[in-house]
Amino acid sequence: MRTEILRSWWRTKRAMRMSARALHRHRQAQFEALSDAMAATPALAGHAGKPLPCYPVTEIAEMRANYGQWSSLGLSDEALRAMADAAEASETTGDVSAGWSTGSGGGTRGLFVADATERVDYIGQSLARLLPWHALLRPQRIALHLRAGSDLYSDVGQRRISFRHFPLSGDIADTAQQLHAFAPTILIAPAHRLLGFVDAGLRLPRMRYLFHGSEPMSEAERAVIFAHFALPPRAIWQATEGFLAAECAHGRLHLNDHSMAIELEPIPGTLACRPVITDLRRRSQPVVRLRGDDVVERLPGAKCSCGFAGRIIRAPQSRVGDIWRFGETSILPREVVDAVEKVLGGATRWQAIASPEHVTLRTDPRGVREQAEGAREALQALVPVAVELRRDLPPWPGPKRRKVVWHG
Repeated sequence: MRTEILRSWWRTKRAMRMSARALHRHRQAQFEALSDAMAATPALAGHAGKPLPCYPVTEIAEMRANYGQWSSLGLSDEALRAMADAAEASETTGDVSAGWSTGSGGGTRGLFVADATERVDYIGQSLARLLPWHALLRPQRIALHLRAGSDLYSDVGQRRISFRHFPLSGDIADTAQQLHAFAPTILIAPAHRLLGFVDAGLRLPRMRYLFHGSEPMSEAERAVIFAHFALPPRAIWQATEGFLAAECAHGRLHLNDHSMAIELEPIPGTLACRPVITDLRRRSQPVVRLRGDDVVERLPGAKCSCGFAGRIIRAPQSRVGDIWRFGETSILPREVVDAVEKVLGGATRWQAIASPEHVTLRTDPRGVREQAEGAREALQALVPVAVELRRDLPPWPGPKRRKVVWHG
């Protein structure tokens, strides 16, 4: 393993043994070390050297309007977008790489920038957060089933660690055959594609670790996938704004409090929060107090037996804009998912679309009608407006599905 990756791995493993208080000091030291990068970033230069609370909270849309203002490398918005487009076409762009994220359920994509040092650091952090130390003693074949390939992974492959990208645009049966031929020991994929592999009967006997990202996975879906692959699918929460959280081997989703300063801002009318994100290790494209739109629910309680003091949250199930609001009543997307899938289970496709006057539940026409009607009744018990059932949901059209939708 390259020395730089090993250093990042060791730094992360050491931080994962720190107390919550020590992690706080660790974050402060990392933030202070970013001052020169922020001084070189037009959007942040006026605040460089100040404590984190002195920086304004910025909406992600503002960053996406002009990426050049958020680059410490002197690159313009046009140059960065051209680099990201080149990466989409599998063209190498040099030491500094840019790429497009998968995008939200509504299709909005973000652009990320990373130099070679940051890419190596990302791999080291990921290996430390996701795998036990003994996994690094054996060769690993990592299958990345993502919308597009990225230098973030591919250009740091090692003799013991090989990466292969399988695009989400591929037919599910063809992709299943390709995955079987590759025989990965580690698979990372969105929930709806893992369910597609279950339906296609894919077996991966060499697989030892299974991760899901890019979109939420419900508890019912988790049970279906676990039963098929005989491995628990563990969550990775990653956005354009950084590597935010990962699920430990004990099934707890921990915020990456060793390398991120994530403030949890209350969402009015609910007990949930939205993240305000600062990445403490990114210098090419500093991320400082960007307001995310995921719905986050913290799970306070005793220390996790994995030993990491990072805060524990529920896996985010949707966006703030898809919270259902009927007058003074707010219903979180997770509550909708729980109500519907208590009846339908995790293998049936569905989508619930709400407005202040009406809710439509759309289900897969191949499903059992009585179950679909039972799900409609469960949803009706949750909301104060009429719920219509339509058994006409087509296949998911894009790289991300969107199960809970609000049209306010």
